Amino acid sequence: MTRLKKTIVCPFGGVGVGGKWKFWIWYHLLSGPKRFGELQRLLPQASRQMLTIQLRELEQMGFLHRQVYMQVPPKVEYSLTQLGWSLEPVLHLMNVWGKWYCDQTGRESDWLESLGGRWRFWIWYHLLSGTRRFSELQRLLPQASRQMLAIQLRELEQMGVLRRQASVQGPPKVEYSLTDLGQKSGPMLRQMYAWGRWCCDQIGLEFDWPVSDEPEERMHQPSLI
Repeated sequence: MTRLKKTIVCPFGGVGVGGKWKFWIWYHLLSGPKRFGELQRLLPQASRQMLTIQLRELEQMGFLHRQVYMQVPPKVEYSLTQLGWSLEPVLHLMNVWGKWYCDQTGRESDWLESLGGRWRFWIWYHLLSGTRRFSELQRLLPQASRQMLAIQLRELEQMGVLRRQASVQGPPKVEYSLTDLGQKSGPMLRQMYAWGRWCCDQIGLEFDWPVSDEPEERMHQPSLI
């Protein structure tokens, strides 16, 4: 079996669940097997090449089954494996969260892009446990450069899920904490984290993503609000 990159396996390695189109392919397959042409019609903004790449990666991860029928013209169907179905609660929760987030902010935005990539997720996740200074976040996320951390914090603030507070007395001090909107997104973030750990365990990959101060969590289906 081809060795998988951790950024492919980890649901936080790219936008959404390892990539924007990967999420939507997965989500559409919850309603049953689909042919490539059907997925193209459902995801018209995804290029044929990108769709092919994302399908191949899902198959390599063991979440998707590709069935080739020996007939003329050739017929290929994609369906979820048992492991692929394991993400159903998370996919539904993310979709509900996306609609809820857009409703709360009044934005007609692509919520998967708003959720962002790996570092935005981990900053948000660490702030669920309380207020943090920039230096604390640097220690918690040593693989993220100072510049990247600053950019991601700024974007989270623009999303309305984070607030930046500067002290007016004593030495300069800046702290970051979650807004009410950011805290209410906690169930979705925790579910993604729990699934990521479980998934890596299922396929025999070490889960070494940058969270070291959280207890072991069990998979569950929380409510958003």
